[in-house]
Amino acid sequence: MAAYNWGDVQLGRIPLRETFTVSESGGDGRGLDLEGQESYPPLTRAQVIARHDGINALIPGQVIAVTFTDKPERNGYYAVKSAGATYTENLNERVTSDWKVSLDRVGSDAETDLQSRLTGAVRLNDFSLTGERWHAPPIGHYGYYTGATNPTTMTRTGADGTMTVYRGVPAGVSPRWGCPPTSYLTGRVKATTTGSQEVYGTDVPLAATGWSLSNGFVNITTSASASLDVQTYSSGAYHSKLWNVSVAGSGASISTWDAATLLRNDPEMAILRLVKGLNPGRATLDLTLRRGSRFVEGYLQTGSSATLAAYRASLETNTSAAASGYVTATGDDTDGNVFVIGSARSFTAHANGGIIKSAATAMDFFIGTVGAQATLNANPTFETNTSDWTPVNATLTRSNAQAKYGSWSGLLTSTAGASPRAEAGKVAVTVGQNYRASGWLYAPAPIPSGTGININWYDASQAYLTTSTNSTTPASGAWFFMDATFTAPANAAYGGVHFVIGGTPGAGVLLYGDDIRMRAATASGDAATDLRNQYIAAMPEAVYGTRR
Repeated sequence: MAAYNWGDVQLGRIPLRETFTVSESGGDGRGLDLEGQESYPPLTRAQVIARHDGINALIPGQVIAVTFTDKPERNGYYAVKSAGATYTENLNERVTSDWKVSLDRVGSDAETDLQSRLTGAVRLNDFSLTGERWHAPPIGHYGYYTGATNPTTMTRTGADGTMTVYRGVPAGVSPRWGCPPTSYLTGRVKATTTGSQEVYGTDVPLAATGWSLSNGFVNITTSASASLDVQTYSSGAYHSKLWNVSVAGSGASISTWDAATLLRNDPEMAILRLVKGLNPGRATLDLTLRRGSRFVEGYLQTGSSATLAAYRASLETNTSAAASGYVTATGDDTDGNVFVIGSARSFTAHANGGIIKSAATAMDFFIGTVGAQATLNANPTFETNTSDWTPVNATLTRSNAQAKYGSWSGLLTSTAGASPRAEAGKVAVTVGQNYRASGWLYAPAPIPSGTGININWYDASQAYLTTSTNSTTPASGAWFFMDATFTAPANAAYGGVHFVIGGTPGAGVLLYGDDIRMRAATASGDAATDLRNQYIAAMPEAVYGTRR
């Protein structure tokens, strides 16, 4: 609700004070004319300027959702005919913007289909990839229609809620869908500038630092210690990961940007351009973020040939699949996430985790994360104590002699009997659902009988059913990551993740465990190869209103 109990009119993304009257006309079309005033006070000066610039950024023919607090019968989709605003500033006293907008009504959501024109071809690539056509309408949409062939669906949970993503969208089809105007903006791509003020158009000032680009799954901004801070939303929060961008290989990354501007700024897609002077010459980096995406796309350019690179600001153990177009972390980070970076064109892998392209004037790339599902077991890291863990044929102590993350780990010492192990508390599971057991182990001496991170399954009375196993014979003296996905068997009601020494090793065999987690498996469509294929076939989108 606006200040002083005025209602709100939401004009696309622009929140405005709802006026007493609206002018309407009938005939061949149904017109609606609005006018009003925004002022400081009661708004801040930055809010008035943002709304003024937003009105002037409206494009004739553009279809927008319009909603009213006090006149909800006028809610619907409208095409912009004209828009303008007059700006007045009385220094240190008052700022006003008197605005006028003329619209043509397309219809309410009950009578209007929104059609997404998914344009563009699969990116040319050096890996013989056909890509995966995908699309994400707003949260709250309904009636998604692609003709005789239906796409598959998956859900992603972000800061704005749970979004449905459509995978395998048929080629040559422009999907149609409905959406209440009040829901149209949820899950949108949003650009903000200094003070977290949302930017509503493209031809508006944007600070070179302090900006952000977000879609509820990925948030990109600047960093004092790296070129970019790419944050991933998982387990209820954003988690930061710093990246460097360079036009001089690993020698000198770009630490600050000279200018930032928006090339496109729509709810379904935004493109932000960063500029860095090279004295002489310059580098530009275009960042593209799409609604529903778990990655940001980058396109780095220079005027003259150089060694272009995008890489983790600090070393993170990684596995190169450069022959397939991507590099990914070997194991989970402290937030349970796994970074992914790749390109449509051939590249050399960077040691920190990244890509390098030598003697080039342009380099495309994407940066994303295989986001963690919520951890089901308590106390995976042993940082405070060993609560929730039960040793079997072994003792379990908290130790700081070795630690993968933080300062502590769990030290398992075999006593007697088979399969010495430490098992986490039982958690509820669903028959047929996939669960992931992962973590880091450290064997100070060789263990010929092997080690594993497994799941024990139990029925509704918590009676043991069976064990799903993942075992290896490890090299000693180094941390190693184990990760496997298991399906909850028939009659399973509970599961317990555990780390184990195989066989019957006798007393005194040591095994350290850290970050031992049981989670629902990564959602289909969010694995590293899935994100790579979605990048290859990422489609520009324009939205039009059509009568149903």
